Amino acid sequence: MTVAALQAAWLIPLYPLLAAVASLAWSPGLISRTGPRPCGYLNMLMVAVAFGHSLVALTALHTNARAGAEALYRPVSFSWTWLDSAGLRIGFDGLVTEPALIAMAVITGLHLLVQIYAFGYLEMDWGWPRFFGSLSVFEAGLCALVLTDSLFFSYVLLELLTVGTYLIVGTWTNQPLVVKGARDAFLTKRVGDLILLAGLIALLPVTGTWNFNGLQAWAADLSNNGQPLPPGFTLILLALIAGPMGKCAQIPLHLWLDEAMESPLPSTILRNSVVVIGGAWVLLRLEPLLELSPFVQSVLVLVGGSTAVVASLIALAQIDVKRALSFLVSSWLGLLFVAVGLGGRAAADHLLLVYPLPMALMLMSVGTVVISNITQDLTQLGGLWSRRPLMGLAFLAGAVSLMGLPPFTGFAALRELLALTARSGHPLLLGGVVLLANALISAGLIRVFGQIWGGRPTPFTTRSAEVLWLMVLPTTVLMGLVLHLPQLLVGNGVFALAPLPGWGPLAWPLLASTLVGGGLSALFYLRPHGLAELPASLGGLQHWLAEDMQTERFYQRTVVALVLALARAGSWIDRRLVDAFSGGTGATALAGARRLSFTTSGRSQAYALTLVLGILLMAAWLIAGEFPLALPGLP
Repeated sequence: MTVAALQAAWLIPLYPLLAAVASLAWSPGLISRTGPRPCGYLNMLMVAVAFGHSLVALTALHTNARAGAEALYRPVSFSWTWLDSAGLRIGFDGLVTEPALIAMAVITGLHLLVQIYAFGYLEMDWGWPRFFGSLSVFEAGLCALVLTDSLFFSYVLLELLTVGTYLIVGTWTNQPLVVKGARDAFLTKRVGDLILLAGLIALLPVTGTWNFNGLQAWAADLSNNGQPLPPGFTLILLALIAGPMGKCAQIPLHLWLDEAMESPLPSTILRNSVVVIGGAWVLLRLEPLLELSPFVQSVLVLVGGSTAVVASLIALAQIDVKRALSFLVSSWLGLLFVAVGLGGRAAADHLLLVYPLPMALMLMSVGTVVISNITQDLTQLGGLWSRRPLMGLAFLAGAVSLMGLPPFTGFAALRELLALTARSGHPLLLGGVVLLANALISAGLIRVFGQIWGGRPTPFTTRSAEVLWLMVLPTTVLMGLVLHLPQLLVGNGVFALAPLPGWGPLAWPLLASTLVGGGLSALFYLRPHGLAELPASLGGLQHWLAEDMQTERFYQRTVVALVLALARAGSWIDRRLVDAFSGGTGATALAGARRLSFTTSGRSQAYALTLVLGILLMAAWLIAGEFPLALPGLP
């Protein structure tokens, strides 16, 4: 049975997709007597089925010798042809591999916890059909993304996730900020998607395939034979990394993530933990191609390093708790881009593996505070450690798991990245960037904890009521998983235990950067310190960072202004030239027809005379053509 579950793992994305389609029955009110709640229960049931199937398939891979050998050395494959014409075949080719099964288990398991969490968070909300249906679209798209072996369908699925983001961010359509956030998130991600599409189209004539395994074989053949890169291939690679940059909210395509914070918090949990790493998954699959171009690798390092440092600085100035965490998401994923740019596939895999669960745990614990205290403004919270210690412990468990602090999982992954920078061409510079980013991320996480659970109670937190068990239960379950994650990874051979999980070269500098960043932040924010707010002379710097360094205004004055200028020029050309020409010729024709109509007298003699004259003129023209006149003086 377990082997059959492994071979049928391609069915896993279909379970949430069926739930999303069934949600349409409640959305327009076709089923009204039951209310919207059965829609949520149906989605949870199908997600539970998908999670169970993922676990059974993964268990078959690890425990059954025959299934393990088949899956490791001859992975289960499947194919569905979408288009086959004129020598072009486009199909959904999939592989059931161990990384794909692990990813689907994480996606479906986390989605199941978020579904239960959402029952409590949206208890009084009537928009369940659209919300839970959109969550299921997210899950179906992500599961299909990790299964597909086709770059073309990876692009299609990333577009599906973009549409899902637009739908779910715009859940509460009666709020102007929600509408703006949904629009900006959609348009910003579309920039990277369009560039990715251009690179995708240009890639096929060069490599002859869109399958990741085929691209890996093509890159290996090119490298082994010492052949130069095809003309323009570097530009194609730059276009291919634009899509992951947009999905992972990397500078300069990072604006959409904090705008998307206007959506309900359960969707924020999924988007900031698993949806954003969809682009990173595609980037890792493209890594064999990226290794062919040192210039593209340098661009990845530059983008990732700058995002890791700048986004963490911006997070330190945010007063909205969801936006503060969203910029830390961009910062952590920036470190992953650095790992890919340095050619460290293993380090990048580990950064991707340890990230989703801790981030989801922090957002869950924050959500229990936001819903019961009305506000998500950090300056209006505080003093909750004596009232909400369990959720404070949950947040701390997630925070330390993303810092360079042993024995938690983030330490091992970050230590591998730091060792990778030591073997690069610029060890001091890149190592300093990683240490600085780790210190700033640690400071940002401790700052959020201190401003919510530290200090004294405020009017918003004096009577902080406990939330429903439907929100506490999945949070505590996830906290247990996060705390046991180091043992799970060590037991499966991901990290070494000597003397701590992942301990190795350069561990001490990483630990020191964590203690410096987190310690200074604890000093400033656990008991509010005067330096937590910069002096008046430097206050402008803090406000500048809080406004995302005026990035949105920069876009308004450059990209948006250019688009508006082109649109106005096109409108003027259409109105003054195109419409004027077509309208002028039409008016001339009408005027000529009107004047010609005046020649109609109604007398048959005039019509006959006109006909005879026309025949005579035509006959004369034909005769002149047959017998050309001989001019005097010419032979």
